[in-house]
Amino acid sequence: MSLLAKVFVVIQAVLIMVYLGVTATLYQHKRDWRNSYAKLKERYKVMAQISSKEIDQLRSGVRAKDSFIQSKQVEVSDLKKELDRQNSDLVKTKTDLNTEKNHFENEQRMLKQVSDQKQQTDKELVEQRQRNDELHNQLDAATRRREIAEGQVARLTQLKTSLEKDLADLRGSYADTRKSLKEKELVLAMLEESGVNVTSIIAGPPVPAIDARVAAVKDDVQPALVLLSVGSDDKVEKGFHFSVYRGSEFVGKVVVEKVLKDSCGCRVMFTKEGGKIQAGDNAATRLQ
Repeated sequence: MSLLAKVFVVIQAVLIMVYLGVTATLYQHKRDWRNSYAKLKERYKVMAQISSKEIDQLRSGVRAKDSFIQSKQVEVSDLKKELDRQNSDLVKTKTDLNTEKNHFENEQRMLKQVSDQKQQTDKELVEQRQRNDELHNQLDAATRRREIAEGQVARLTQLKTSLEKDLADLRGSYADTRKSLKEKELVLAMLEESGVNVTSIIAGPPVPAIDARVAAVKDDVQPALVLLSVGSDDKVEKGFHFSVYRGSEFVGKVVVEKVLKDSCGCRVMFTKEGGKIQAGDNAATRLQ
């Protein structure tokens, strides 16, 4: 209930009491109604004036209290705004504090990492110094070995010159020997081609008659290699000689160096001048 309503309730209660008093007085005395009425009316006026003054005072008090309430409401609103601002500042401060705390923790971690790296760097520096000392020692040893090696190189150079001279002499002797051997092998082939059984003349076990065919030729190496279509199943053995011919024409001679089950690898001993062994040529240990 507002203050103004309370004031009106008080006024109404006063008026009711006045009315009851007047009624009781009239009922009690039952005399001089006009004078009594005039007195009551005058008294009522006085009471009304007093009540009016009291009402005005109460209204003034109500207005003052309303003004006070409004001022207090403004103060409360201002305080609320200030509280909200302070809460906002507090939240911001907490956020900044958390940010600074995280930054401080990151700085601590970085400081620890830097400290660990420094310790690792110091350790590596010690190791590098030890390694440097070892390398200096190795350099000194290598320098001594180089001096020894230079002396050995000088001696080896002299030895190389001497060996190259001896090698040149051996190559000349080898070329002459190979030329003589090739001439003899060609003579033997010509004798076999003429029907002379050279194998029967030479001491040792007789070579069985084996007919074969040239399966492949590798002529990008010296001496060239030939693959024949016969092997251990055909009683071929390492060291057997095969004469290669194309039709009735003699092409060359090969010697078996590796024997497989159904094939053998041969090295070309020689070919006739201008001749070349090809895949598909015939080969035999004995010419027919």
